[in-house]
Amino acid sequence: MASYLLQSKADNTVNKYFNSFTQFEKFCHKNKLVSKPAHPFTVGLYFTSLMDEGKSNHVVTSAFYSIKWVHNINDMEDPTESPVVKQLLEAAKRTHSKPVCKKDVVSTHELHSLCSMFIDSDDICILRDLSMIMITYAGFMRISEVLNLKCKDVRFNEDHVTIYVSKSKTDIYRNGSDIVISKGSTSACPYVLLQKYMNAANLNDKPDEFLFKPALRSKNVVSLVKVNKPLSYTRAKECIVSKLKLVAPNRNLGTHSLRASGITEAAKSSDISERCLKRHGRWKSDIAKDGYVKDSIEKRLAVSKKLDL
Repeated sequence: MASYLLQSKADNTVNKYFNSFTQFEKFCHKNKLVSKPAHPFTVGLYFTSLMDEGKSNHVVTSAFYSIKWVHNINDMEDPTESPVVKQLLEAAKRTHSKPVCKKDVVSTHELHSLCSMFIDSDDICILRDLSMIMITYAGFMRISEVLNLKCKDVRFNEDHVTIYVSKSKTDIYRNGSDIVISKGSTSACPYVLLQKYMNAANLNDKPDEFLFKPALRSKNVVSLVKVNKPLSYTRAKECIVSKLKLVAPNRNLGTHSLRASGITEAAKSSDISERCLKRHGRWKSDIAKDGYVKDSIEKRLAVSKKLDL
């Protein structure tokens, strides 16, 4: 029963809660307090300690939900239901929150320029990075979804490529979903780049291999590592951002820039329904989707222009 209770949350969530609760246990042990079951006053003292140390509101929020989770799965009285604890959580959000700094976007034209720079390249590292960039952009994908892809998740059809995402942030029950990306006619076509990369890296006959792996460079020879492990998030970010900086050097860019860039470009068209946009990006609500769209200044000015002032 204990193992099933742990599976009620995603593995990453369980690890995050476990690590956060461990810090709470250390605080209680140091101050000779009881961590399980914890008294609301004990939790309040811990939150106060975190805020005194200048911890961000995310740390306090993580502690709040980890303590709640541990007490719930152990069928203990939940100390986080105390009004005092809830008020301290709100205080942490007010006093230690930082403004959200969203990443900038890149345009389709800039991505065309980037891919044109390497149009004749057969370097596996370059083909890998460009493939990552373009399927992330065209599929509105999160970098975690891209790095978890295996070769068997990619199916090439006559006029499009289908990418199966087995695990996603919003797919809590792991039902999986298909992303379809049409075949294009430019140097930035995700279909052509991905096919070229898989052929160069000899991945077509390795269905269980991760699609994007670390690479080794020896003199003029580049090859993927033999160990079946995905490219790390840190390295993937370095590769993607360094390539994007070639065409957008003065912008605040990250891996999430591509997901935001893709939906921003697609949202300009009136021919695409809101339902298709949400399904393509695996968003559950319009609010989540709209948070990624960067409206142009012309569209924003159109609102006040309608007032005829």
